[in-house]
Amino acid sequence: MQRKKLLIVGGGNLCLQILQILVPRNQFEFHVASRDIEQTTRLCNLMRLAALQQEVQARIECWQMDLTESAIERNAETLACIKPDIILNCASLQSWRVITQLPKVTFDALDQAQLGPWLPMHLAPAYALMRAVKQSCPKALVVNAAFPDAVNAILYKVGMAPAVGVGNIANLVPATRSAIARLAGCEPAQVRVKLVGQHFFSHFVPRRGLPPDANFNLTYWIDGSESTGYFKSREIFASVAEHFRRLGGVDGQYLTAMSAVSVIENLFADTEVHVHAPGPDGLPGGYPVKVGMGRVLLGLPYGVRREVAIELNEAGQRQDGIQTIHADGSVTFGREQMHVMEKMLGFLMPEMTVHDAAAFACELGRKYQAFADHILHKGVSHVAQQPVLDHQPG
Repeated sequence: MQRKKLLIVGGGNLCLQILQILVPRNQFEFHVASRDIEQTTRLCNLMRLAALQQEVQARIECWQMDLTESAIERNAETLACIKPDIILNCASLQSWRVITQLPKVTFDALDQAQLGPWLPMHLAPAYALMRAVKQSCPKALVVNAAFPDAVNAILYKVGMAPAVGVGNIANLVPATRSAIARLAGCEPAQVRVKLVGQHFFSHFVPRRGLPPDANFNLTYWIDGSESTGYFKSREIFASVAEHFRRLGGVDGQYLTAMSAVSVIENLFADTEVHVHAPGPDGLPGGYPVKVGMGRVLLGLPYGVRREVAIELNEAGQRQDGIQTIHADGSVTFGREQMHVMEKMLGFLMPEMTVHDAAAFACELGRKYQAFADHILHKGVSHVAQQPVLDHQPG
């Protein structure tokens, strides 16, 4: 059977970790594209040579792609040459983890802005990629790793939604299963969960347990029997934070890489596989989904209506600093979160259209760089490299 073509756009750390998992399995014809062709070539050669240590001869092709307005036609031509079945977007103008390199006190203060105000950094390249996709390979299944909870929902409004996202809510599921198993005195394999929640929720819980104003839905089964409510949600998520705390940052992206693999490997499976993912079919936030046979479908538990799940995630979205995603794809940001950005970075963006994302990203990048240089003394450490093609909130 002919291997499906997988194109990963963005040659950063998440791309590396996904390839480290997938290449030895050798189930795909691999393609990697990024702005830096030299770095991409070295990355692909590393993967080929490492696979050969295990006597696996993997095919990996390198391509140059610059996800900017001026390069859309060239990108479309590149995509037409590759003809990918699956496109995984890992590109971002500034990874979520960049601000974690600030001194802790400064990071904690800036982190109060949440992820929403950083949206232009993730939306701009995704928008450029999707325009090229629509032009040259509209049947390809696009999987987005760059803030998919919001980016996918915005791109849906302009007719360019990726099929699904990865990470975020999916990253919380293994620890949730493990916490329930610990409380029940059984093994995690005996626990099945279906969890609805936005990035804010999945980011908060592993660090501090259940947030004061929690917007989520958790349904779970133990040994095949529904047991929802047997344990209080607060004690389940307290156990997640206490007993299943884990490494974050670059190391933590291994969990995101695994969530991406669970989606990518099953997109063309002969049967549907139940996983979790953000942004399916342009919906805001994260959901249980079914992937397989070239499609992605919602997999909500019985009794949880689609509109209720969406409302929960829209409430979480507001906690993340995105007040409203309008019908035309424009965004109104939360005043409280944007006030943090204005106070610390001198950056103010009450509203944004999809078309303005690249310009706002450029402004935000400049102002963050100046801020970081000042904090880290005379610009010795350039924490916000311009740009970084790598992303995933963990």
